[in-house]
Amino acid sequence: MMISMLALRDRRARVVGYFVSGCPDDVRNSGGPDEEAKRLVERVPTLARLAGRSVIVPVTPTLVREGAITRFASVDAVWLLATEALDDPATRRAVDRLIGAGFQFALLGYPEGEPLPPSLTGSTILLDAARTAPATLEARIRVLNEAGLRPLVRGVDDRVTRHRVLNAGAPLYCGRQLTRGASVAPDRTTEDSIIRAIMVLAAFADGRPPDAEFDAFVRDDPHVAASLLKAMSSASLGVRGPRSVSHALTMLGRDAIMERMVAVIARLIGEAAQDPELAFLTLRRARLCERVGTALDTTPHPRARVIAGLLSTLEFALGSPGPVIAQRLSLPPALKDVLVDRAQPLGQLLDVVDAMDYGWWDDMLYRSQRLGVRPRVIAEAWTDAWRAARDELGITRADGF
Repeated sequence: MMISMLALRDRRARVVGYFVSGCPDDVRNSGGPDEEAKRLVERVPTLARLAGRSVIVPVTPTLVREGAITRFASVDAVWLLATEALDDPATRRAVDRLIGAGFQFALLGYPEGEPLPPSLTGSTILLDAARTAPATLEARIRVLNEAGLRPLVRGVDDRVTRHRVLNAGAPLYCGRQLTRGASVAPDRTTEDSIIRAIMVLAAFADGRPPDAEFDAFVRDDPHVAASLLKAMSSASLGVRGPRSVSHALTMLGRDAIMERMVAVIARLIGEAAQDPELAFLTLRRARLCERVGTALDTTPHPRARVIAGLLSTLEFALGSPGPVIAQRLSLPPALKDVLVDRAQPLGQLLDVVDAMDYGWWDDMLYRSQRLGVRPRVIAEAWTDAWRAARDELGITRADGF
């Protein structure tokens, strides 16, 4: 099964959880909504560990009535049920019983008709910005807040919608990764370090070993040097770790430092956007491209695949369109295509990754077929890349919402 986890953010734009969606990697053998939901539920313990935060997971009324989720009592999950499902007395009783046993539920859709049962007081109500008129959406957010419920608005895909739902009082929202807002002052020195670091990596994207020029860059750029030393101050390198970049180069060698540069650049991208989640997303994409690229005969060296993942989030960090950023970078044609046309295999792969990240399943299936990569290969690489990015960035358990 293919999985997507979309970040849930609070009013301060901090990530507090993830909204989970899934799709069979072979739609011809999907087995219907209940079977699909059951397969997704089976993945919840793994997904909750990967997320490190609360996850909202869609379930069907049948699974709730049959008690399919009861063995996941210890998992930090909120079970999402269509609001109209409560019109069925048996489902309503099952929800009350599970809430009494400590399970958490959220509802999909504005509650109309009969009042919600007292057990759901304070629950999260998921509204869809893309399917609701702006005035109606704002009114519903206010009504839900007044009723002691928590509206979570999805489909917040631009700054205008974000401002609208926040001004209406929504405590939570989710949507596409947003570009940096105008209120965030750009840090030009960090941006310059990112640009230089990517160009240095791109100079060795064909697999050539790094040389003294690489040493000089990682040693002399203050942002890169500081981030690199921070990334390497782990127990695996001893209590003290390297004392300097030169010491690190001597201890580990150039190839190992170049490998760690991927996580360093991802961190800097997050710092430029003032969004740690963007660092995590960037590194996940880099590692996903690295893994999936092995299934493509025409993709370049693994270093180039990793750089493609880093490039795919630059527009969110720097607040500029890809073609504009491409003018600032000296890149080989395959990597420049990632920012401009996405006509070559690496660019096409990133279109698949976009669709996967946002749960656009029809688009994802079409594009993966066009690229000649089985969806199952991408789904397995997605899980591996998520886990690898958590380990590389040292992300630990965080509080949920």
